[in-house]
Amino acid sequence: MSTPVVDPATPAPGRTRRNRGSEVVRDALIDAAIVEFAANGFDGASTRRIAEAAGAHQSQIKYHFDTKNELWKRCLDRMIGELEAAIAAATDGHRDDPRALVEASIRGLVELAARRPELSRIMMHEATSDSERLAWLFETHTGRLRAPLDRRWGRLRERGDAAPIGSDVLYHTLIGAASLLYANAPEARLMGVDPADPAVFERHADALVALFLGPGSDDR
Repeated sequence: MSTPVVDPATPAPGRTRRNRGSEVVRDALIDAAIVEFAANGFDGASTRRIAEAAGAHQSQIKYHFDTKNELWKRCLDRMIGELEAAIAAATDGHRDDPRALVEASIRGLVELAARRPELSRIMMHEATSDSERLAWLFETHTGRLRAPLDRRWGRLRERGDAAPIGSDVLYHTLIGAASLLYANAPEARLMGVDPADPAVFERHADALVALFLGPGSDDR
């Protein structure tokens, strides 16, 4: 009996074949949706415009995400994942130094705010009224991200190495200071500031470190 020829593209039993073209479409839809949700908010966002910007069919949103709400969630998952990655990269090697850890976290936050202003714009749309999406965002991401920041900030205040800002207002004070320049980029450009200029990013990050943490031990 001859050995049957197995098509290498056929998935093994119990597995499904990965469709690379489908993954590309899914990623393109998320990229386009991030821009659309940032510009128009959830209610004003158009799935037709999202599909057109992604070079896809509107039915493919239903196929990949089922609902507009699920697409919105995947957009937030992606951007907050990028935020966590930016902070992790910035804080690598600073685990034993609380001040350096918070300083690096601030720099990572500014880096992501500059690169992904859409995150701040979406938050501006969502955080102004109660909704199931806002509750999901807090339960899934915001509350989890705030807790370690509060702990680190408390340690620095006990040491006298941080500005006299309570943890109850720290999160919004820091997020606003780090992101508004990039979320309001058109206004900034009218004022002669180019948020895309790396030199502006560096000065901005340096300013926030100085405001929140004061001079380092080497500068005192």
